[in-house]
Amino acid sequence: MLRDDAALSGAADEVHGIVRSRYEDWYAGTVLDHRRGVLTVYRRPGSGLDEAVRSRVSGVELVFKDAAMSERAMLALVRRIMADAGYWRDRGILVTGAGPLADGSAVAVTTRAGAAEEAVRLSQHYGSRVVVERGSAVAVPAPRLTPPPQGPTASPGVTQP
Repeated sequence: MLRDDAALSGAADEVHGIVRSRYEDWYAGTVLDHRRGVLTVYRRPGSGLDEAVRSRVSGVELVFKDAAMSERAMLALVRRIMADAGYWRDRGILVTGAGPLADGSAVAVTTRAGAAEEAVRLSQHYGSRVVVERGSAVAVPAPRLTPPPQGPTASPGVTQP
């Protein structure tokens, strides 16, 4: 049975508001299970996040699970890895993307090869768990941009005789 998506999405929005106000060093991510109507909040233990969420979010089942890393820490690691892409390319690892995992367990890095030994090397280098998957960056064609005309005819609301 599919539950009310609006209630679940609204609850997730409320959680994000709570997190942004005070708990960014503990929050890792949320996972919405629309089939069961469950919102799982991943967070590092040791804060009042659970109580804050329980006091303001209702209408959905809430589950709290421990995470190894906060979203903030994962995003900082993602920035480091992407900034080091040239370093890794020179060492045979072609990094094409990265992002945090919602459960706070690791940072996911996309590489051309997606090899297990790449994950080991990255994890050892950064001192944090890194998982690797195979893939490459995808460029999506953008619509053609036509610049507006220049000169007096480009002024909005002005009609030329």
